[in-house]
Amino acid sequence: MNPAMLRRLSVTALVAAVIVAAPSYAAKRRAVSHPGPGVPISVPTLTGVVLDASTGQPVRAMTVYVGTRITATNAQGRFELKNTSGVDALILQTDRSGYLPFSTRVGANDPKDITIRVTPTPAVSVHRTDGQIVTVDLESFKFGYPVPFSGYRDSEYEDFCKADGTKLSVHRTQFKRIAGPAALVGSGPCCPAGNAARMTVTLRTGETSDLFFTDTCEGRYNVDLGARDHLTGEFVHIPITEITEIVFP
Repeated sequence: MNPAMLRRLSVTALVAAVIVAAPSYAAKRRAVSHPGPGVPISVPTLTGVVLDASTGQPVRAMTVYVGTRITATNAQGRFELKNTSGVDALILQTDRSGYLPFSTRVGANDPKDITIRVTPTPAVSVHRTDGQIVTVDLESFKFGYPVPFSGYRDSEYEDFCKADGTKLSVHRTQFKRIAGPAALVGSGPCCPAGNAARMTVTLRTGETSDLFFTDTCEGRYNVDLGARDHLTGEFVHIPITEITEIVFP
Protein backbone atom coordinates (compact mmCIF):
# COMPACT_ATOMS: atom_id res chain seq x y z
CA MET A 1 0.00 0.00 0.00
CA ASN A 2 1.45 3.35 -0.98
CA PRO A 3 1.98 6.11 1.64
CA ALA A 4 -0.85 8.35 0.29
CA MET A 5 -3.40 5.58 0.61
CA LEU A 6 -2.19 4.77 4.14
CA ARG A 7 -2.66 8.40 5.27
CA ARG A 8 -6.23 8.52 3.87
CA LEU A 9 -7.19 5.34 5.76
CA SER A 10 -5.72 6.68 9.02
CA VAL A 11 -7.68 9.94 8.77
CA THR A 12 -10.90 8.04 8.00
CA ALA A 13 -10.42 5.81 11.08
CA LEU A 14 -9.79 8.84 13.36
CA VAL A 15 -12.95 10.63 12.16
CA ALA A 16 -14.99 7.47 12.76
CA ALA A 17 -13.67 7.19 16.33
CA VAL A 18 -14.61 10.80 17.11
CA ILE A 19 -18.13 10.28 15.73
CA VAL A 20 -18.61 7.15 17.87
CA ALA A 21 -17.31 8.89 21.03
CA ALA A 22 -19.29 12.14 20.54
CA PRO A 23 -22.70 10.86 21.65
CA SER A 24 -21.24 9.46 24.90
CA TYR A 25 -19.51 12.78 25.76
CA ALA A 26 -22.63 14.81 24.94
CA ALA A 27 -24.76 12.55 27.10
CA LYS A 28 -22.33 12.99 30.00
CA ARG A 29 -22.37 16.79 29.58
CA ARG A 30 -26.17 16.82 29.57
CA ALA A 31 -26.20 14.78 32.78
CA VAL A 32 -23.94 17.30 34.54
CA SER A 33 -25.71 20.42 33.27
CA HIS A 34 -29.29 19.21 33.80
CA PRO A 35 -29.61 17.13 36.99
CA GLY A 36 -32.84 15.22 37.45
CA PRO A 37 -35.57 16.34 39.90
CA GLY A 38 -35.17 15.65 43.65
CA VAL A 39 -36.81 12.74 45.39
CA PRO A 40 -39.95 13.67 47.37
CA ILE A 41 -39.96 12.66 51.03
CA SER A 42 -43.04 12.45 53.25
CA VAL A 43 -43.11 11.65 56.98
CA PRO A 44 -46.51 11.00 58.62
CA THR A 45 -45.21 11.78 62.14
CA LEU A 46 -41.98 13.53 63.14
CA THR A 47 -41.27 13.71 66.88
CA GLY A 48 -38.45 14.77 69.12
CA VAL A 49 -37.20 16.64 72.17
CA VAL A 50 -35.40 19.99 72.47
CA LEU A 51 -32.76 20.28 75.20
CA ASP A 52 -30.68 23.18 76.50
CA ALA A 53 -27.14 22.48 75.28
CA SER A 54 -25.65 23.95 78.49
CA THR A 55 -27.87 22.43 81.17
CA GLY A 56 -29.38 19.41 79.41
CA GLN A 57 -32.82 20.51 80.62
CA PRO A 58 -35.92 20.46 78.37
CA VAL A 59 -36.69 23.72 76.58
CA ARG A 60 -40.34 24.78 76.76
CA ALA A 61 -42.27 26.89 74.26
CA MET A 62 -39.69 26.35 71.52
CA THR A 63 -41.20 26.83 68.06
CA VAL A 64 -40.42 23.85 65.81
CA TYR A 65 -41.34 23.80 62.13
CA VAL A 66 -40.85 22.06 58.79
CA GLY A 67 -42.10 24.20 55.92
CA THR A 68 -45.61 25.34 56.85
CA ARG A 69 -45.99 22.67 59.55
CA ILE A 70 -45.40 24.30 62.92
CA THR A 71 -45.74 23.39 66.60
CA ALA A 72 -44.20 24.20 70.01
CA THR A 73 -42.50 22.09 72.66
CA ASN A 74 -44.38 21.15 75.82
CA ALA A 75 -43.17 21.21 79.44
CA GLN A 76 -40.99 18.16 78.73
CA GLY A 77 -39.44 19.82 75.68
CA ARG A 78 -41.14 17.37 73.33
CA PHE A 79 -42.80 18.13 70.00
CA GLU A 80 -44.76 16.34 67.29
CA LEU A 81 -45.25 17.35 63.67
CA LYS A 82 -47.79 15.61 61.43
CA ASN A 83 -47.65 15.07 57.66
CA THR A 84 -44.34 16.79 56.93
CA SER A 85 -42.87 16.70 53.42
CA GLY A 86 -39.92 17.95 51.43
CA VAL A 87 -37.55 17.17 48.57
CA ASP A 88 -34.60 14.83 49.30
CA ALA A 89 -34.81 15.76 53.01
CA LEU A 90 -36.91 17.62 55.59
CA ILE A 91 -35.48 20.93 56.85
CA LEU A 92 -36.32 21.03 60.56
CA GLN A 93 -35.90 24.42 62.28
CA THR A 94 -36.37 25.87 65.76
CA ASP A 95 -36.82 29.41 67.05
CA ARG A 96 -37.34 31.07 70.44
CA SER A 97 -36.03 34.04 72.37
CA GLY A 98 -33.22 33.02 74.69
CA TYR A 99 -31.70 30.55 72.20
CA LEU A 100 -29.80 30.62 68.93
CA PRO A 101 -31.79 29.40 65.90
CA PHE A 102 -31.22 25.76 64.94
CA SER A 103 -31.62 23.92 61.63
CA THR A 104 -31.03 20.31 60.59
CA ARG A 105 -31.77 17.98 57.65
CA VAL A 106 -33.80 14.83 58.16
CA GLY A 107 -33.32 12.33 55.33
CA ALA A 108 -35.60 9.51 54.27
CA ASN A 109 -33.51 6.93 56.15
CA ASP A 110 -32.79 9.06 59.24
CA PRO A 111 -34.52 8.47 62.62
CA LYS A 112 -37.91 10.19 62.89
CA ASP A 113 -37.58 10.81 66.65
CA ILE A 114 -34.92 13.48 67.06
CA THR A 115 -32.98 14.98 69.95
CA ILE A 116 -32.10 18.63 69.39
CA ARG A 117 -29.67 20.62 71.56
CA VAL A 118 -29.96 24.40 71.30
CA THR A 119 -27.48 27.01 72.49
CA PRO A 120 -28.76 29.56 75.05
CA THR A 121 -28.06 33.27 74.71
CA PRO A 122 -27.17 35.57 77.66
CA ALA A 123 -30.13 36.25 79.95
CA VAL A 124 -31.31 39.05 82.27
CA SER A 125 -31.65 38.60 86.05
CA VAL A 126 -34.63 40.34 87.64
CA HIS A 127 -34.55 40.65 91.45
CA ARG A 128 -37.97 41.13 93.02
CA THR A 129 -38.87 42.81 96.31
CA ASP A 130 -40.12 39.45 97.66
CA GLY A 131 -36.63 37.95 97.23
CA GLN A 132 -37.33 35.96 94.08
CA ILE A 133 -34.93 36.11 91.15
CA VAL A 134 -36.45 35.63 87.71
CA THR A 135 -34.25 34.92 84.69
CA VAL A 136 -35.71 36.31 81.48
CA ASP A 137 -34.69 36.32 77.81
CA LEU A 138 -32.98 39.56 76.77
CA GLU A 139 -34.52 39.41 73.27
CA SER A 140 -38.01 39.54 74.81
CA PHE A 141 -37.27 42.29 77.37
CA LYS A 142 -39.63 45.29 77.17
CA PHE A 143 -41.25 47.89 79.37
CA GLY A 144 -44.95 48.50 78.87
CA TYR A 145 -48.36 49.09 80.36
CA PRO A 146 -52.00 48.22 79.69
CA VAL A 147 -54.12 50.88 78.01
CA PRO A 148 -57.85 50.65 78.86
CA PHE A 149 -59.86 49.36 75.88
CA SER A 150 -56.71 49.39 73.71
CA GLY A 151 -54.69 46.36 74.79
CA TYR A 152 -51.07 46.44 75.92
CA ARG A 153 -48.49 48.99 74.79
CA ASP A 154 -44.82 47.98 74.90
CA SER A 155 -41.59 48.61 73.04
CA GLU A 156 -37.97 47.47 72.92
CA TYR A 157 -37.17 51.15 73.46
CA GLU A 158 -38.16 52.97 76.65
CA ASP A 159 -38.74 56.72 76.89
CA PHE A 160 -37.04 58.40 79.85
CA CYS A 161 -36.10 61.87 80.92
CA LYS A 162 -33.36 63.10 83.25
CA ALA A 163 -33.82 65.34 86.26
CA ASP A 164 -32.88 68.36 84.12
CA GLY A 165 -35.68 67.54 81.66
CA THR A 166 -33.47 66.00 78.96
CA LYS A 167 -35.44 63.37 77.03
CA LEU A 168 -33.87 60.15 75.81
CA SER A 169 -34.94 56.82 74.36
CA VAL A 170 -33.01 53.75 75.50
CA HIS A 171 -32.91 50.40 73.68
CA ARG A 172 -32.89 47.26 75.84
CA THR A 173 -29.38 46.39 74.63
CA GLN A 174 -28.04 49.70 76.04
CA PHE A 175 -28.85 48.85 79.67
CA LYS A 176 -26.23 47.46 82.08
CA ARG A 177 -28.10 47.70 85.37
CA ILE A 178 -31.33 49.18 86.71
CA ALA A 179 -31.76 49.72 90.44
CA GLY A 180 -35.13 50.09 92.12
CA PRO A 181 -37.74 49.68 93.27
CA ALA A 182 -39.29 52.51 91.31
CA ALA A 183 -40.29 55.45 93.44
CA LEU A 184 -42.89 58.10 92.63
CA VAL A 185 -41.54 61.63 92.86
CA GLY A 186 -43.10 65.05 92.88
CA SER A 187 -43.25 67.56 90.08
CA GLY A 188 -40.13 68.59 88.20
CA PRO A 189 -38.76 69.34 84.74
CA CYS A 190 -39.68 65.85 83.55
CA CYS A 191 -43.26 65.79 84.76
CA PRO A 192 -44.65 69.11 85.90
CA ALA A 193 -47.75 67.37 87.24
CA GLY A 194 -45.64 64.98 89.34
CA ASN A 195 -45.98 61.26 90.08
CA ALA A 196 -43.22 60.12 87.73
CA ALA A 197 -41.61 56.75 88.51
CA ARG A 198 -37.85 57.01 89.00
CA MET A 199 -35.16 54.30 88.88
CA THR A 200 -31.35 54.50 88.82
CA VAL A 201 -30.09 53.35 85.44
CA THR A 202 -26.54 52.41 84.44
CA LEU A 203 -25.91 52.27 80.71
CA ARG A 204 -23.22 50.23 78.93
CA THR A 205 -21.35 53.48 78.36
CA GLY A 206 -20.78 53.62 82.13
CA GLU A 207 -23.13 56.56 82.67
CA THR A 208 -25.31 56.24 85.79
CA SER A 209 -28.22 58.56 86.52
CA ASP A 210 -31.73 58.72 87.88
CA LEU A 211 -34.16 58.36 85.00
CA PHE A 212 -37.89 58.95 84.99
CA PHE A 213 -40.36 56.88 83.00
CA THR A 214 -42.18 59.53 80.97
CA ASP A 215 -45.17 57.19 80.55
CA THR A 216 -45.84 57.46 84.28
CA CYS A 217 -46.25 61.23 84.25
CA GLU A 218 -49.51 62.35 85.83
CA GLY A 219 -49.97 58.84 87.20
CA ARG A 220 -51.82 57.71 84.07
CA TYR A 221 -49.98 54.41 83.59
CA ASN A 222 -48.20 51.91 85.82
CA VAL A 223 -45.20 50.55 83.95
CA ASP A 224 -44.35 46.82 84.01
CA LEU A 225 -41.36 44.85 82.90
CA GLY A 226 -42.57 42.30 80.35
CA ALA A 227 -40.38 39.39 79.22
CA ARG A 228 -40.28 35.64 78.65
CA ASP A 229 -39.28 33.60 81.70
CA HIS A 230 -36.24 31.69 80.44
CA LEU A 231 -37.07 28.51 82.36
CA THR A 232 -40.84 28.22 81.96
CA GLY A 233 -41.08 29.81 78.51
CA GLU A 234 -44.05 31.88 79.72
CA PHE A 235 -44.33 35.64 79.47
CA VAL A 236 -44.33 37.50 82.79
CA HIS A 237 -45.25 41.09 83.67
CA ILE A 238 -43.66 42.51 86.82
CA PRO A 239 -44.50 46.02 88.09
CA ILE A 240 -41.36 48.17 88.27
CA THR A 241 -42.37 49.07 91.84
CA GLU A 242 -41.74 45.39 92.74
CA ILE A 243 -38.24 45.19 91.25
CA THR A 244 -35.14 45.90 93.34
CA GLU A 245 -32.58 45.30 90.61
CA ILE A 246 -32.26 44.27 86.96
CA VAL A 247 -28.87 42.94 85.87
CA PHE A 248 -28.13 42.70 82.14
CA PRO A 249 -25.56 40.35 80.55
